[in-house]
Amino acid sequence: MKQKKQNLPLIMFVFIIMNFIISLSGTLFNGILDRIAQVMEINTVQTGGLTSFYAYGAIGTPVLILILGNMNRNRILKTMLLGTMIFGILSILTNNFQILLFAHFMAGFFGTAYGVIATTTIASLSPNKNVGRNIALLISGASAALMIGIPLCRILIEYFSWQMIYLVLVILMGGGLLSYTILLPESKTNTVKIDLNKEWKLLSTPKVWSIILASFIVFVGYGAFYTYLTPYLIELFPQIEPYTSGILVFVGACALIGNSIGGYICDRIGFARALLYGTELQIFVGFLIFITQNNMVVNILYVFLWMITEWFIGLQLNTGINVVS
Repeated sequence: MKQKKQNLPLIMFVFIIMNFIISLSGTLFNGILDRIAQVMEINTVQTGGLTSFYAYGAIGTPVLILILGNMNRNRILKTMLLGTMIFGILSILTNNFQILLFAHFMAGFFGTAYGVIATTTIASLSPNKNVGRNIALLISGASAALMIGIPLCRILIEYFSWQMIYLVLVILMGGGLLSYTILLPESKTNTVKIDLNKEWKLLSTPKVWSIILASFIVFVGYGAFYTYLTPYLIELFPQIEPYTSGILVFVGACALIGNSIGGYICDRIGFARALLYGTELQIFVGFLIFITQNNMVVNILYVFLWMITEWFIGLQLNTGINVVS
């Protein structure tokens, strides 16, 4: 454990890069829904199901972690990453949309479980005073995927197929798997022991339930809006289509800003107060987006602010569930 803590900066770097890759693999289609719909000759709503099914995969994560709970944590981490790679390869090889939905669902199943174990690993390695900051750094990989990855995919889709882009991501996952094998050697003391009685008692506590409920509400709303953000903006303001990649860069930058501010505020006032303030602001911003759809500049600016508050809240939820459990 002492050696791992000494390697924490390097471990953090690998985890951040892998969070970028895993997040981009799950949201790859968000910025190119209209192009995927044209290639597959289906409507945009159906194409959005690819992102939705990836998110649905998270439903099985608690059961999966429960089944594998007594396995070495590092081994679970690598197993989840390997599963994500396998179903990523299936996504690339199939030409059937239904099989693609299934493959993306299973990639979400393993990818979400990977994210849970990655977060708990970083939380366990971090000093108590830096938990919020380090989790924010970890999550910054996902926000970077929005800021850099998705806009880049919007550009690359003009020259390469989405399968080729996805293949590069799978290869990079393989590099991460190798890095974990080197940096996180197996240890008998590094296990996630499951006691069903204790787990149930913990799950039934008001604090845990309130965070789970808040997570469900926040991320359902976020997923529904962000998945169709590109078609939403193009439908309302067709003149911005040539600038879509640039707008997506700003959207991703807002995610990074919200996540960074969230980590800073969390370490100073606690996740509970930060979550309350962030949620109140989010409700207000959502209302403003709804009533300003006749003004392109103002509406897009509120979309940017919405993304900042969404990721601010997300950091509090991720930190909160680790703190209370």
